[in-house]
Amino acid sequence: MSQIQSPPNWVIKPTVPEEIYTDRQEFLDYLYQAALKAKTRRTSSTVLLGPRRMGKTEIFKRVVNRLFFEQDHRDPQAVVPVYYSFPDTFENRWDFALKYVENFIRWYVAFRFREPSMLSEETVNRDQLIAFIQQKMSLIGELEPSVNFINSLLQKL
Repeated sequence: MSQIQSPPNWVIKPTVPEEIYTDRQEFLDYLYQAALKAKTRRTSSTVLLGPRRMGKTEIFKRVVNRLFFEQDHRDPQAVVPVYYSFPDTFENRWDFALKYVENFIRWYVAFRFREPSMLSEETVNRDQLIAFIQQKMSLIGELEPSVNFINSLLQKL
């Protein structure tokens, strides 16, 4: 599988250039630390509220990038970052569920194998993703229920 060409410090492309993205480090650090504490179940739910165009999505993209690259992906206790942007509309609940679960699996596999190309449906289609998981099942056996769930969702469509 070919790698997506991207700088080594991001897996989700930020939309705001670094030189104009200022005064957000406190939010970035807080959310990053809150995510890391989630593995010990010592964090609470956090909401980031603000007016439109304040940079909330950008903050989450940057936190996910840090979680992806600043942790040891081989550590079983590492926090697996998952980014999902909810669509404005969706065809039906089964289609939504399928896309949501597939997104989770893509992020899990991409993080655990430090392989950002797994996130791209153009680079790795669903069948290739499932085949990869089945090939690596001894390493990521905990994904078997998720793969079974995808297959059951596909039958609903």
